[in-house]
Amino acid sequence: MPAAPFPGHDAVYASVQSASRSLLDRVMANAVAATDTFLYDICQQDQSGIGSPNLENLRLFRSVSQAIEHQYSRALDSGFAAFRRKLKSGDAPAVDLSLVDMDDIDDVVNAELVTEAVMRSSGDVINATAQRFCALLGLPSAEKASSPLSERKLAEYLRGALVGVQLPTKIRFMLFRNYESALIAALSSLLEEANEPMVKAGVLPHLATPRPTRRAEPPKPEAPAVAAEQRAHSERAAVPPEAAASTQRQRELGELSDLPIGSAEQALFLEICDYLHNWRPQHERAAAAHAGGFAAAGGSAPAPGSRHRLSKNETIALLSSMQRLLPEAVSSAMSASDASLSSSLKDAMLGNTRKIGLAPDAVEIDREDEDAVDLVGMLFDVLITERDFREEARQLMSRLVVPYAKAAVLDRRLFLTKAHPARRLLNALAEAIEGNQGDGPQERELLGKAEATVDSLVAGFNEDIAIFETLEQEMRAYLDQHRRRVDMAEKRAKEAQRGQERLENARMLAARELEARTGTAELPSVIQDFFSRYWTHHLSMIILREGEDSAAWGVALKLADDLISVLGWQPPEARVAAVQQLRLGIETVLSSSGVLSDSSSALIQKIAESAAHYQAPAKSAEQPATTAHSAASAGLHMAFDKSALDFDPRDVEYFKNLPVGAWLQMAVGNGGFAPIKLAWISPISARLMFVNRRGVRVLVVSVEELAEMKKHGKLIVHAEENVFEQTLDRVLHRLKADFS
Repeated sequence: MPAAPFPGHDAVYASVQSASRSLLDRVMANAVAATDTFLYDICQQDQSGIGSPNLENLRLFRSVSQAIEHQYSRALDSGFAAFRRKLKSGDAPAVDLSLVDMDDIDDVVNAELVTEAVMRSSGDVINATAQRFCALLGLPSAEKASSPLSERKLAEYLRGALVGVQLPTKIRFMLFRNYESALIAALSSLLEEANEPMVKAGVLPHLATPRPTRRAEPPKPEAPAVAAEQRAHSERAAVPPEAAASTQRQRELGELSDLPIGSAEQALFLEICDYLHNWRPQHERAAAAHAGGFAAAGGSAPAPGSRHRLSKNETIALLSSMQRLLPEAVSSAMSASDASLSSSLKDAMLGNTRKIGLAPDAVEIDREDEDAVDLVGMLFDVLITERDFREEARQLMSRLVVPYAKAAVLDRRLFLTKAHPARRLLNALAEAIEGNQGDGPQERELLGKAEATVDSLVAGFNEDIAIFETLEQEMRAYLDQHRRRVDMAEKRAKEAQRGQERLENARMLAARELEARTGTAELPSVIQDFFSRYWTHHLSMIILREGEDSAAWGVALKLADDLISVLGWQPPEARVAAVQQLRLGIETVLSSSGVLSDSSSALIQKIAESAAHYQAPAKSAEQPATTAHSAASAGLHMAFDKSALDFDPRDVEYFKNLPVGAWLQMAVGNGGFAPIKLAWISPISARLMFVNRRGVRVLVVSVEELAEMKKHGKLIVHAEENVFEQTLDRVLHRLKADFS
């Protein structure tokens, strides 16, 4: 029996509904405004003209935004009313087993993601609120899931707002992400206002109500602390250089000593930083000389020690100001082979210092933060120039530079642990777009998902690194579905290659058997054509279907021996009858090639007549050996001369031990390198078959040919399989090359 509702429950319920609607309407309005701003920024960034897709998306969204907000309010009121009606109906909790239309599946997935995010943020408080709703109306606790402020209902309200609204999938995804951010930011106030009237009315006052988790507010730029900086500079000047370097390194890693940092990643990071600290002064002097120097312009730059060193909050604020609209200089540096992306990024940051009240020529970036910005710049420089990205993919990757620079400044673990969510997200995005030409619907959908993920990161990343984890999980789940199709394509490629090699091997074995019997002898053209076309094909089919140990194999070889014996040892007048005695075997050979009935009889007659007119060469002392030749070893050989290849024998040994599933990078036509995966090693020829990220066969080579490709720079071998780790390794390689 359900409990009786609390006295005055109607007034309390109406009060909670009114307060909740007022606050949630603002949440929806903020989400719509954030989406509108993002779409507008995109139009500004690419200078969209009339008729452009971006401008059309903005126009379409603005045309339906009021309808979305209105339908959201109606969905919210319906949710409260539906829960209120349960007081009178007394029905058992309903279980929703309805099928989801395929057109709505994206909204369902987006709503599930909002549900999960809300639960992570305030699950305990939502559960307590739902219990109070049930107690207020005297409903059983089983109805908690349908309470109007449950995590699922809060997500479903937006689904209800989008019913009948025609918007592209990417914009719907962006609206859900902005709604999620706005909702979580307002959850604390929403749940406090919902619980307060019920607690005052005596509804489960003993129930603990933990405070919701509040998202960290973006850091506000700190005021310049010139005096403090001068004191810090004087203190650093009193420390010997050797001790300062040691202290700096300890400071770089000391705060992270309790985190799961891999020793290999730490060693690589420190080695890169060592080269970076030596590279930076030389690079800056060269850049200053190229620019003509500050003094040449009639000014005098402040001494480095007298400049204001940017705090971490100030650095984050500068990067945040560039996040949605990438500066033109940075965008240009990504497409220019001779430009430094890291230098352009730092110049753009310093050019924006006036936004936080500082003169650009009177500030400097803290060395730790500068290391992070430089490393991200170099990382993306290598990533875009050396990987197989088409132009649209390059533009998409360029939008990640500022968010990743900000993430690196916020969290040095980005370079120190493989498990960092930002690393995993970059790996997932690279997997989705690298080498993806958008040739099929699945590939285009994958590119669209990657673009939506980048849009969400650019729009939603404040200072909460958790957004990388959320987006990585979404992207990885999508990739898992896509990878199943890739696995099928890879399986088909392996089967096709296996069949092709078996056929090549069978044909070669048949050709060797024929050569062993005929050698350089000039046979009649009809008989030579019979052997080269029909008999070798028949022998190849026997090898493929039954093998060399089968009875059919022996019969086919005996037929060839008998026919050649007729030509060599029978007198011309007896050859026609001898060939006719072999008629059954010849018909079997011809039938395997589709030559039947009258056509078969006519060809046998031509063979007999040709044999009768054949002038045999002088007989040798003994009959030519036949079966001995067939016992000779035969197998598929390489169609190249190893001695003509230029390779390192050590590379050959390495590739001989390369495991199936290993990834390499192969040079492609656009000057970059595309990832290739070892999918299969032939047991017949020992050749290696590689596929691309779509599971399509792209290379079948011997280990010697692979070694030659590596020696001539057409192949890159990485110790790591993931893009982020590979690119860091290439950054170190470039830095070393600058000093060599």
